[in-house]
Amino acid sequence: MTKHEDTGSTHGLATPSSFGFRHSFVIPISTFVIACLLAAAYSQDAAETIKIGPLKPLQTLPSLSSQPTPPPVTTPAAEMKPATPAPPPAQAAPPPLPTSNALIIKEPLAQAYLYVEPYQTRFEVLFDAATMLSWLSPDETPPAKLTSEQQRQLSEKAATHAEGWCAMSSGDEALATPQLYVSVIKGLPGNTLPIAEGEDVALNQAMVGFMWEFATPPAPDELKVTWKGWFKERSMLPLRVFFGTQSETAEINSTIKTHRWRNQGRLPRPAPLARVPQYEAPVAVRVPFGAIVWLLGGIIFYTYLKVKDYHLPGGSMPYLAVWLLGAVLMSQLLVIPMQTSAAGPMITQVDEAQRIVTPLLRNVYRAFDHRVESDVYDVLERSVDGELLRKLYLETIQALTLEGREGTRVTIAEFSATVDKVEANTKGEGFIADCNWMARGIVGHWGHSHPRVNIYNARVTIMPAKGEWKLTGLEVQEVRRL
Repeated sequence: MTKHEDTGSTHGLATPSSFGFRHSFVIPISTFVIACLLAAAYSQDAAETIKIGPLKPLQTLPSLSSQPTPPPVTTPAAEMKPATPAPPPAQAAPPPLPTSNALIIKEPLAQAYLYVEPYQTRFEVLFDAATMLSWLSPDETPPAKLTSEQQRQLSEKAATHAEGWCAMSSGDEALATPQLYVSVIKGLPGNTLPIAEGEDVALNQAMVGFMWEFATPPAPDELKVTWKGWFKERSMLPLRVFFGTQSETAEINSTIKTHRWRNQGRLPRPAPLARVPQYEAPVAVRVPFGAIVWLLGGIIFYTYLKVKDYHLPGGSMPYLAVWLLGAVLMSQLLVIPMQTSAAGPMITQVDEAQRIVTPLLRNVYRAFDHRVESDVYDVLERSVDGELLRKLYLETIQALTLEGREGTRVTIAEFSATVDKVEANTKGEGFIADCNWMARGIVGHWGHSHPRVNIYNARVTIMPAKGEWKLTGLEVQEVRRL
């Protein structure tokens, strides 16, 4: 076996002296390259960005042009971000537009609605305002937005052309054409928005709405609506019919201008009136005042004859017979009924008062299911008496009518009342009740519905009249609208 000696030969391996030389040479080169890259990157960012400390609350950033340029700060390469581009220069604000593109009218539109309700059928039609302007004023450039004055002028001008556009009949009976309501509506069919007083409306948000309210039977078997408002090459009018909780779609065109709707038991009949609370009136005593006067006159005459000792010619029997016959006749000619007790019973319990108050107030709202003023008054008179009748009519009409330009009346679907306190009426017969009630209704128009809930707190005065209780006074203390 041959023994090898270590002679220090490298045989391709680096010695300590050679390894140290190469390592010391590589490190300065890599450091120099990294420093150059950092300097180049910083020279690009330094002209566009500025590093500031954290801002205090509500502190605004001062103008960059007034701040001195801070000394360069070395940022590690891993934390460096690309430069943020400068914002574009500010431009003039465009005209007001809706927040959602879905509410912008992008093309000509037309939509009709038929609302069939007990005692009333309402026909509504919507057109985009741009089309109406181009038809009514073809030589004028349409504005980007409509001011309140322009809205009024557009409505009035459209109304003069649309008087004879709509006709309706119930069965074979033609209905009287009601007053036409025209207004500028904001939004889209089925998604309209309220317009504040004096508000401008962008043209691509504006529609012109036409409304006719026809008085119809409580449950018509058949209704026919005819549309004659064809203009600017329009030959088709989509129609949606609402009745009760159901709806259906149809179409009216320039060839078949009439749509026929058949009830077939699908429209619920109106709620019946509540029975007016009654009481057992005390029986009046009938006093034959005429017979009493006649009898007293006869007795006085007989006494006079006796005192004067005067004898009647032919005897007293004929005179006595005439006197008795006159007494019988006078007993039927002048009879005065006289009450022996109060006109109505005393109401002192809350539950008794509630059984009287609830149906009376319910009938007040049922009266406004009718749309003809005389019919409303006829139903109101069944539950309301005295000066309150006209006041209640006006106040209830206002409470049930939507605000704004629509003017549509709410139909009450649910009613409930509660009596909290009862006291005697110090100004007459009957009683006064502190009560509150809730009236909930809903109304549909322009393709969507509005719920309405009103809660009242009031003092009502109830008085007896001819065997029935009547509402004669109403003092509303609080109204809440939900």
